Amino acid sequence: MVVNESGIGHGISHGIDQLDFSAYLKDLAALIAMESVSGHAQGNAAVITFLQQRLAAIGFEVEIHGAEQTDQPLIIARWVKGSGPVLVMYNHYDVEAIAESEQWLSEPFTLTARDERLWARGIADNKAVLLARLAVLEARIEQGEPLPDLVWLIQGEEEVGSPVAHELMPDILGSLNAFICLEETGYVRDGVPLIFYRTPTNAAESGLAANELLSSLNSALYAGAGRFENRTLSKFGPCPMVSNLPAGAFYLGFGPNDYQARIHRDNESMSDTLLQQYLSVFDDFLDWTINTMTHTGICSGTCNECVA
Repeated sequence: MVVNESGIGHGISHGIDQLDFSAYLKDLAALIAMESVSGHAQGNAAVITFLQQRLAAIGFEVEIHGAEQTDQPLIIARWVKGSGPVLVMYNHYDVEAIAESEQWLSEPFTLTARDERLWARGIADNKAVLLARLAVLEARIEQGEPLPDLVWLIQGEEEVGSPVAHELMPDILGSLNAFICLEETGYVRDGVPLIFYRTPTNAAESGLAANELLSSLNSALYAGAGRFENRTLSKFGPCPMVSNLPAGAFYLGFGPNDYQARIHRDNESMSDTLLQQYLSVFDDFLDWTINTMTHTGICSGTCNECVA
């Protein structure tokens, strides 16, 4: 359950029909309570089962890789209906262990609402966004809305160096015809959403106009109010996706974290408002991805039209 200390009210989602934010919070509270830290086999198994069942229920093909090596294996979920380029999404389900020096104002594995923020270990890194993406995918499928072809990589060892992911992802990513590789999250700084990006190393060959593509993305997600930063999301070690980006893929990162999040520290939190907004932003991103792949001719291989 969500412990509510501040009277935050939650109704129907903003921008996505039939997605109940209160139901999302109940699921998030359950996910937070699964202590998916290194060495906690039960907590990790619970998260894997939760994600595997939810994804399979909506038609994703789900594979578990590396289970013979670790209690925190890599999950690969596929929604691929054609033979063209795919959207690759990256997330992780593990969280940083609680250090003895941390001084929490509420129980770290109990989702708590206070001061217009949500507090818990893993809320910002990375369970809130992971579940938000899943909730939007579920809502779109329930409503009969389309999805782009996508491959979702959800690893379980981000906080301990990603040994299995670093071993497996070079071959996995190398085998995908990736159009976009979407980072686990992103940031809003002083009210301005940031869009991290890297253009493909073979952008000139692909025929895609990077500036037009990024401009259309900013318009679709933030009505042009986002700010671009030509870099990857800052992390505490090498990222297995970033280290193995396919040559033809755009790297993008955006999300609801702010600079009060205190990732890896006590009293980790996320803005309630920014999280609700992210549900709509991610929904818009999926529409933009479908539209962009269609109108650039990238699905047909012609690559001869400008971004709409």
